[in-house]
Formats: sequence, structure tokens, C-alpha cells
Amino acid sequence: MNRNPLLRTDVYKLGHMLQYRPGTTKVYSYLCARSKKNFDSTLFFGLQYYLREYLSQPITQEMADEFYRHHDAIVGPVPDDVRAKIQSLVKVGFWPLHIKAVREGSVVENGNALMTITNTHPDFYWCVGFVESLLLKVWYPCTVATCSMEYLKTIRRFFDMTVDEEQYGLLPFMVHDFGYRGDSSEEGAAISGAAHLVNFVGSDTVPALGFVKEYYQPFSKDPIMLSVPASEHSVMCSFGREGEIEAFRHMLNTYPEGIVSIVSDTFDVYKVLTDFCSELHGEIVGRNGKTVFRPDSGDPELVICGDPEEEEGTPAYLGCLRLLDQKFGHTVNPKGYKVLNDKVGLIYGDGMYLARYERILERMMDMGYAASNLVIGVGGILRNHSRDTLGFAIKATYVEAGCQGVAIEKDPVTDHGKRSHKGLMYLNRIDGKYVTVDQCDINEECGGMLLPAFSNGTFLTHYGIDDVRQLANMHIEAATEAVAV
Repeated sequence: MNRNPLLRTDVYKLGHMLQYRPGTTKVYSYLCARSKKNFDSTLFFGLQYYLREYLSQPITQEMADEFYRHHDAIVGPVPDDVRAKIQSLVKVGFWPLHIKAVREGSVVENGNALMTITNTHPDFYWCVGFVESLLLKVWYPCTVATCSMEYLKTIRRFFDMTVDEEQYGLLPFMVHDFGYRGDSSEEGAAISGAAHLVNFVGSDTVPALGFVKEYYQPFSKDPIMLSVPASEHSVMCSFGREGEIEAFRHMLNTYPEGIVSIVSDTFDVYKVLTDFCSELHGEIVGRNGKTVFRPDSGDPELVICGDPEEEEGTPAYLGCLRLLDQKFGHTVNPKGYKVLNDKVGLIYGDGMYLARYERILERMMDMGYAASNLVIGVGGILRNHSRDTLGFAIKATYVEAGCQGVAIEKDPVTDHGKRSHKGLMYLNRIDGKYVTVDQCDINEECGGMLLPAFSNGTFLTHYGIDDVRQLANMHIEAATEAVAV
């Protein structure tokens, strides 16, 4: 992929350097997730990738020449004033910008400033808006990390109610990332996969591991990402309909130890969990590990917990959870909830929307089963978002022109929800909540919770994945305590 940062922008940005008020010497902008229609807060993650991969590159004449060719092809010949500004930037050799941001892993209530951007030299006021389109891409890792965090909050709540504390080590594996194939690009899959790894360890998105190792070192000896051997439908179908049980036996023999996940709905999941489990019972309980069954078709709640509309006592009425219990038994944990025999498990990876997942966990609890009995996979659901999910935007709030500073704002009469902050600002924290204070003076702007991240081409603040996870986990712990109170 072309990494030329001069090409990482929108077409209309190409002319904005000529459109500002004459005499402009400073532009000050901020990044905000302004919508609460889906989530109330944002887990901030991913900025350092964009700063390191794009903005930290030296700006060369070759980049400028490529920019001119693109300009010619898209909007016509490059105006002399535009060429002069680009050449001045090449002479400097870096982006003369100062960027501050919250620490990665911070969970900030929506409506607050997450980042500010301003120029460090009066000739380059236009650079602030020019890089806006690129930096706004941080909406993607932030939104995926936030969505993943909401899954973690949900399962943590049900763990607190139904799971023995000795099993809390399972939490990082309860929501597994199945989303590599559903992402739109290789870069997107790596970024989104890494965002999920802020909250969980379970993932099948291989590029995410390389992304974390390259951009979020150092990391501890704790695993960044783990998965298990698992089958797919083509594997099971290769044995034919009549030979399906042999496909199961082959998986058990191929992996005599550890966790193995076997897709179970190729034909009849209820036959698998009754007839097959009876025939393979000795092999399953005799393995040095856990056999995980994966149904993946139909209504997840009914398949897992049973369909009360079906005839009482039938496999469809009982559902997968109770069928496994019938075949392999359970123990009762100190909180009074059933835990399946540790030789078997259940994973479901299709259509597990957050509300549906919560409903299933509630029903499992009503049935007397601990939340630890079900692992889920999510993929496209983690990534099925847009910039509008959290309302991400970068807006200018302060300019200087003719030695005069002016606080500016956006406030559409047709949608006051898009109203921006105004003037210089800083991010404060009061009683555990973030508060953006705008229209402040320059001394106040230098303080607060926004920390220097980039200045004059230099990447300043680096976070390892452990740092990010630790900070995000502090929010989870605080949210859990608040619910308990």
C-alpha cells in the first residue's frame, strides 16, 4: 500500500490551504466521539499506529511529486500557491504539528475531547486540516475496541453472579474474534483484530498478533492472543453424511490432548449431541483435554437453551446445553450454578449480537447454569460499524489571524447534536468522570488529561499492549464495582 502521507486525505482538502481567512497563522482542532446512541463511552485505541506509520515519515520531494501528479489527475493543474506550500513542507521535512491525546486504553465519556491538533509554525496552519481525514481513521480501532469492551462488561457481570472466582481466568477467552474474513482489507483486519485484543485474548485473526508485536511493544509474558485447533464444515463434509461420526472420531484422534473445537451443525446438531456423544462418550471423557461442540445455525438462544415451543423432552426442546449435561453431567459451583463436565464445552459463533448474548446469559442463569459454560465467537458484529456509530469528528475550534485569536464553533440549526466545543480546551477528570473545559486560556490548555503524543514529526508517547489493557481493565473494574453498589 502507498504510505505517502500527502495522499492520505480527501480531495476537498487539497484546496483548503488557500481558503482560510487571509493572514491565518494558527488552527486548533479536536477529536471527539460525540454520539451516545450506541455506547456512552469510547475506549481510545489505535492512534499511535497512525502517528508512527504515517505522520512520523520524513516528507520528501518524491512524495511531493507524487502529490502533484495526483492533483493534476483529479482536479487539474496544481495552483502555484499550493505548490509553494507543499514545497515549503518538503523543505521542513516533517509535519510541523503538535498533537495531544488521552492515554490509549482510556475510557472516556462521549462528547469529550480525545485529541487536539495544532500547528507549530505559522506558515503551516493548513496542515491541521490536511491530516484530519487520516487521523479520523482512529474511529475504527476505537469503535471496535469499545464494542468488544461492552461484550467484556456483559460477560463480567454474569461471571460475578454465576461463576466461581477461581474460574475468572476464563474471562479473556469467553468472546473469541472470528472476524478476519469479514473485514474489508488486510490493514483493517489487523487493526480491528488488535482492538479486540485490548479486552480479550481469544482470537482467530492472525494478522492482529503481528500488528500488536510491531506497534504495541513491549508486552509481558502473558499471551497476546491464543486459539485452539478447530474444524470447519468442509472438513466434516469430506467424510460424507453417513461418515460424519468418523469426522468427529478423526478430530479426537488427531488432537488427543488439549482443547479441540468441532463444528457440529453440518447436518443435525441434535443427533451429534445425543447419538454421537453416546457412541464417543468414552473417547471424549478419556481425552486429556476438552472437546468443544460448535453449533452455528438457527436462533442461538433456542439452539443453546432450548425451544419451549417444541415438544417437551425432545432434543430441540432441551437445547445443546442441557443435552451436554445429560450426556456428561455437571458439578455445582460455590455460587450454586451448574458447570458442565470439564471434558466438554460449547461455543457458538453466528449472530451473537450484544443484546442477544445478554439475553442468552440471562436465560442460562435462569436455567441454573454458570455463564462460563458458553464461549461465543464474534466477527463481523465487532466490525459492523461506521464513523457514525460513535459520531467521530474532528472540528476546528480556534484560529489566529492577523495576531488575533478567535474561538470558533460549529452549531447547525438543523442538528444541534453536531455542535462542537469552542476555543482552546483541556480535558479534566472530576469524581471519576471526564469533563472537557473549553474557551480556556493557553496556560490551562497546556494542562489536563491530554498528553503530548506527537510534535514536529516525532512520535512522543508509546504504549505497550500491557499498558493499554491495564488502563482499560481499570475501567471494567470500576464499572463492575459501580454495578455491585
